[in-house]
Amino acid sequence: MADTDNQTLVIIAPLTGSTNPNTAPAQILEVTGQGEVTVPTTLTEVQLGIQVQGKTATEVQEEVAKRSTEVVDVLQKLGAQELQTTSIQLNPVYKYDKDGNQTLIGFKGLNTLQFELPTDRAGAAIDTAIQAGANLIQDISFTASDEALQQARLQVLSEAAKDAQAQAETVFSTLQLTPGKIIDIDINSADNLSPSPLVFEALSKTSFAAADTTTPIIGSPQTIEASVSLDIAYSQNSAGTLASGIDNLIGASKQALVIIDPLTGSTNPKTPQILEVTGQGKVSVPTTLTEVQLGIQVQGKTATEVQEEVAKRSTEVVDVLQKLGAQELQTTSIQLNPVYKYDKDGNQTLIGFKGLNTLQFELPTDRAGAAIDTAIQAGANLIQDISFTASDEALQQARLQVLSEAAKDAQAQAQAVFSTLQLTPGKIIDIDINSASNPSPSPLVFEAADKALAIGSRTPIIGGLQTIEASVSLDIAYSPAPAGTLDLALYGFQ
Repeated sequence: MADTDNQTLVIIAPLTGSTNPNTAPAQILEVTGQGEVTVPTTLTEVQLGIQVQGKTATEVQEEVAKRSTEVVDVLQKLGAQELQTTSIQLNPVYKYDKDGNQTLIGFKGLNTLQFELPTDRAGAAIDTAIQAGANLIQDISFTASDEALQQARLQVLSEAAKDAQAQAETVFSTLQLTPGKIIDIDINSADNLSPSPLVFEALSKTSFAAADTTTPIIGSPQTIEASVSLDIAYSQNSAGTLASGIDNLIGASKQALVIIDPLTGSTNPKTPQILEVTGQGKVSVPTTLTEVQLGIQVQGKTATEVQEEVAKRSTEVVDVLQKLGAQELQTTSIQLNPVYKYDKDGNQTLIGFKGLNTLQFELPTDRAGAAIDTAIQAGANLIQDISFTASDEALQQARLQVLSEAAKDAQAQAQAVFSTLQLTPGKIIDIDINSASNPSPSPLVFEAADKALAIGSRTPIIGGLQTIEASVSLDIAYSPAPAGTLDLALYGFQ
């Protein structure tokens, strides 16, 4: 080579230009693994309101106090924990004439109470509190015990670390690299907010404490998430690059080939010669599960009347969904609010109450349409949302596949550039994995080929594909190539 091109071969560190291999920087893969664990919730926290409107502040406050005392009394008898007042309000109510002038016509008072009970007793407590004088349901949330949450936090870190290892193994295998030591570990635990209700386990009906008028409250696991980031050292396999081939000949390790110009004799370039390239991967996974949110909405003259009707219909809907084998059945919202009538001047008059109970469930897509129709026949009257997802196993397999595709794409881009510019590829200096989130897809178009789904009156539900995306960024060292002497296929770029 020296006779042909009048140049000299020297082994130097690829980033520093040093002839001392001990000064070569580590080659590092940066990867972040995700973990998610669900913990069954056992407690329900409820916020109820007592709202009164009247002519005088004294009259209103006395009525609020009377009703609040009765509500507190029944909640205490039911064993409510963490019972507390979260808000007390008393405000004037004005009537406006056509010129915008206001006239005081009365006062509105509101007392808000918050309490906590085991989930299987929360529905009965809500109904009893409304019968005692509460007329607003403002919020509901679920939580697991402190002990269960702490155990889940440790478990989710283990899951995240395993996920990072699996991603790294996929990329190393695709790029034909040998993993080394874990250089750095970074733990990123997310806050664990009180969730909306999630999974309903197959409990007996007695779990609802369900008399005919008891509002069914279905708790769910609380989701705990965390991520673990790893920096993993690696080296080239023996057949991987030109540098590793030279290493085998001279017994050196973790070094790269640099061609020294005899005119300057320089072995220490001012800046590293590095190609930065990012490959993209995209995989579509067929969805097999459908998640549906249904609502039971009722309007009537009194809060008690409305809540009893909502409870009755909700119980019937839950019953039919259980019989259909619905999974992940959960209560996602309970609301009870006053309904006002407004005159031409914008003045309001209380005319009744509106209640809403929202349920969520999951079924195989080919059974979701029939479940929706049956639930509506049982009393549901709102379809609020529908989404599709693949199984956890299919999604995990796709996540690893998409990383391999992204690494191959980065290699192909590098090969095209090195070949065009007649450069010699060296070691892969750095690898960075960027996994994108996996959004649930929207429903796709109903095709004529699937008419078999629409038997009788069943609503046809057709899932689509869930798309998984990721990118892999590589920093690849390179050097000028003597014309007519290089074959990129020898160096792992095929």
